[in-house]
Amino acid sequence: MNAAIAAGAILVVSSIFVILGLGGGILFVPILYWAGYDLQTVAIPLGLLLNGLNTLLALIPYGRAGLVDWNGGWPMALMAALTAPMGALVQPHMAAGLVLTLFAGAVTVAALLALRSARGGTSQPAAGRAVGEPLVSARIGIRVVSGAIVGFVGGFLGIGAGFIVVPTFLALGYSPKQTAATTALVVTVCSFAGFAGYTPHLDLPFYAMILAGIAVVAGSQIGARLMLRGAKPAWITGGQVVVLMGVALKLVWEAVAAI
Repeated sequence: MNAAIAAGAILVVSSIFVILGLGGGILFVPILYWAGYDLQTVAIPLGLLLNGLNTLLALIPYGRAGLVDWNGGWPMALMAALTAPMGALVQPHMAAGLVLTLFAGAVTVAALLALRSARGGTSQPAAGRAVGEPLVSARIGIRVVSGAIVGFVGGFLGIGAGFIVVPTFLALGYSPKQTAATTALVVTVCSFAGFAGYTPHLDLPFYAMILAGIAVVAGSQIGARLMLRGAKPAWITGGQVVVLMGVALKLVWEAVAAI
C-alpha cells in the first residue's frame, strides 16, 4: 500500500469516524503501518496528528451548531492533556511486538464496544435525572478518571481513545449528537497533547504527511456536514463494527506471529 492509497483510505475513515465523534486514529495507525511505515516512530505519531486534525476541523462546525458541552468536556480534556504526553514518552521504550499486541487489543475492545452500541446496548441516563443534576461531584470524578485513562492510552497507542469517551458521555446522559460533538473536543486535545510528546524525536515522511493531511481535511468536512444533516448513526456504526472487527483480526494475527 503506497502513500496515495493510504491517503484514500484515510479520507474514507475520516468521513465516517467524524460522524461518530471519533478521530479515526484507531484505523489511521494500521493504515499507515500496512503502508510500510514503522509502527512506533511514524504510524503512531502521525496517526495522532491526523486524529487531532480530523476532530479539530469537525469541532468547529459542531461548536457553531451549539452541540459541544464545553463545561462538561473540559475536565476530561484537561486530564487527557496531562497524561497523553506520558504515554508518548513511555511507548518508544517498549518492544515493537508488545506495542502491536496492545494496539490489537485496543482495536478489539473498540470493535466490541461498537458492536454493543449497534445492538442497542449503550447505557442510558438514569430515569428522572437530567444532565447537570445531582451527583455533580461523582460526574466530575468520572470525567477526570476517564480523561486520565484516555490520555495515557491515546498517547501510547496513537489514538484519541474516543471508543472510551463515547460510552462515558452516553452513560452520563448525553444525546448521540452532543456525545459526538463533545467527544471531538476531548479527542482533539488528547491527540495533539500526545503528538507533542513525540516531537523531540520526530522524523515523519513529508510526502505521506501532506497527502494524509489533505485527506483528513476533506474527510472531516464531509463527515461533519453529514452528521449535521442527520446521517443515521445506526448504519454508520454497523459499518464501523465490520471494519474494526476485520482490522482487529488481522492485527491479532500479526501480533501473534510477532511473539
